[in-house]
Amino acid sequence: MALMKVVPTKTNLLRLKRDLVFAQEGYELLDQKRQILVAELLALMDRTIATQEQMEKTIAVAFDALRKALLSGGRQNLTRVAPAVNFKAEAEVHFRKVMGVSLPQVTVTTDDAAPYFSPGETSVWTEEAVARFKDTLLEIGKLAELRISLIRLSDEVRKTMRRVNALEKIAIPTYIETIKYIQDSLEESERGMIATLKQVKQRLQKKQGRS
Repeated sequence: MALMKVVPTKTNLLRLKRDLVFAQEGYELLDQKRQILVAELLALMDRTIATQEQMEKTIAVAFDALRKALLSGGRQNLTRVAPAVNFKAEAEVHFRKVMGVSLPQVTVTTDDAAPYFSPGETSVWTEEAVARFKDTLLEIGKLAELRISLIRLSDEVRKTMRRVNALEKIAIPTYIETIKYIQDSLEESERGMIATLKQVKQRLQKKQGRS
């Protein structure tokens, strides 16, 4: 482990000890954040998988209804009445915070003026196809919310894990080793000073004995 380039003094020792405490506290906070984010991410993955499966079922039902509408009414008839299907879909996006990460909340609303056709113009399957594709829009909004949230949470988890690993495996051990180096250096210096003082004392005592 590389040591910090610092002069082995008591002032630097005290400063590094304070920095070590701060780094350890930061590590604990980041590790708690990591655990919360991972738990949120796992729950979000389950919801995303379920929503993806539900959307695929909704799309399959919608295309099945469209297929039956084509069989019952014919392509020309559907092409003729299709322009009458006119409804608006709007997506409203809000955000919620999870450990400082902004996650979207998407609400899709539709506004239309059904029925679109006169009685007898189309089969019941045409109305069914329109209704099912409208449901698909709502599912797409939910899935978009979850996928964007997954991306943002995954990025934050990776960043947090890098910081946790940097503190755990680099910063904190470096502080500990540097503090030990300074302590050893100061102890060695003190032992050398004590030895020097003893020698000086012994010489003074010898001089006093000869006088």
